[in-house]
Amino acid sequence: MPQARRPSAKSAAVKAGSPIRGGRECEPADGRAARSHRTRLTIVDAMRALHAEGDLRPTARAIAQRAEVSLRTVWQHFADLETLLAHAGERDLQVLLSLVKPIPATQPLDARITAFTRQRARLLEQMTPSWRAARLEEPFSEELRRLKASTFAMARDEVASVFGPELEQLGGKERRTVLNCLVAVGSWEHWDALRSGLKLSQRAARDVMITSVTALLGPSAADAAGAAGVDVA
Repeated sequence: MPQARRPSAKSAAVKAGSPIRGGRECEPADGRAARSHRTRLTIVDAMRALHAEGDLRPTARAIAQRAEVSLRTVWQHFADLETLLAHAGERDLQVLLSLVKPIPATQPLDARITAFTRQRARLLEQMTPSWRAARLEEPFSEELRRLKASTFAMARDEVASVFGPELEQLGGKERRTVLNCLVAVGSWEHWDALRSGLKLSQRAARDVMITSVTALLGPSAADAAGAAGVDVA
């Protein structure tokens, strides 16, 4: 059985038959190309399903069986397992984006903290199987490292938007530090440490996140904003 090779992510993506930039793939209008596109997504989702069941390094044969396609079909669509994993990562990014709902910065701070932590906990728990699988291969894959960087960039933008009123009251260096702390607190790596390392329940892990975010943005941030005439309460 063919094993995962380590070609460049760029060449692997090209051989897969479709660019995977931008977090989503549009189905081609051409009938034959559309069928090929759907087959590729079926294979990707088969890998993601196996990840969700705890198989973090499924074989190509197992993926083919789950997708109900031949092993040859898998290799026709993907250069190797690294390429397939990268496409699964892009698929996860689409799911993540669908789960993120805007949290208006005009809401009271405590309401935003509750909404933010509840949303982050839900999506981090859902993404755990696929992201845990990706972390195993990340040191060997430029594409997976790019996906991780994109995910952190999106998280940073979200935090800066949701908690903008409080962050704006801080000095430049302090603002950057607090922003980085908030991104770290809401990261999958932190969530996995709480769930797998400390063996906390989802509720207990979310409570830790709420406590951390509140400590970073709570009374002191609210006081600073209030002194500046900004309504965050």
